[in-house]
Amino acid sequence: MDVKLEHKISQQLWYLTISNFKSMIREVGQIIWIFGYPIVFMLLFKFAYGQVVWEYMAPGVIILGPVVLISQLAGHFATEKESGRLQRLITTPVSRYGLLLSGLFSQLIVATIQIVIMILLSFIFGANIHPNVNIFLLFLIPFLMAFNSLGFGLLLASIVKTASSADGLAWFIILPLQFLGGLLVSPDAVFLEFIPTSLALRAMTAVMISGSVAFELVGIKLILVTIWGVGLVLLGIILFQRKTAIF
Repeated sequence: MDVKLEHKISQQLWYLTISNFKSMIREVGQIIWIFGYPIVFMLLFKFAYGQVVWEYMAPGVIILGPVVLISQLAGHFATEKESGRLQRLITTPVSRYGLLLSGLFSQLIVATIQIVIMILLSFIFGANIHPNVNIFLLFLIPFLMAFNSLGFGLLLASIVKTASSADGLAWFIILPLQFLGGLLVSPDAVFLEFIPTSLALRAMTAVMISGSVAFELVGIKLILVTIWGVGLVLLGIILFQRKTAIF
């Protein structure tokens, strides 16, 4: 591909991503969601269950944050489809895949902000964090879980007709991922070991509490979570473009 063309495409993608993000933060409700949700969620969990439980369950709480984003993501894409915004943008000289990817990336910006807030609050609230914890992995693991949530959100948005339906049905995905992955029970009480939440939880526990970066404890699980994420996003894009007939 021509270098100039690649540069033009990347500029378009960046512009659309930032434009989507700005449109979200213009709404008071969205600002409250982006910044308020992780703060309120972690505050309630810590003070409801106490310091001892908090120290042990903090890794699962951080992973749960991006999982709940499935509802937000599904609602966003369903709204784009329902409002006809995607179809209208097709008339512009913007790449069609760029339209969809910009929506994904703008939601990843939201996920990044929330993950950073949750990690900072974990330090402030005295979670059981190893002195030599790897900060990069501490962020990467929930970020990969957010990437999985993008895929689940796209899959759901592709089969529903309205944003309200997407928001409600999202919990039929969130709850099984939450409980079967052991997020609010214990890393030792995982029911399905190879779903993304279970893999992310065990990797997060090893990094956060034990300070481990061992490949057999962390690396393999991160590879599997990444495979899950790529597979879900690709499948979501395929189904979404067929159901919405925008590509």
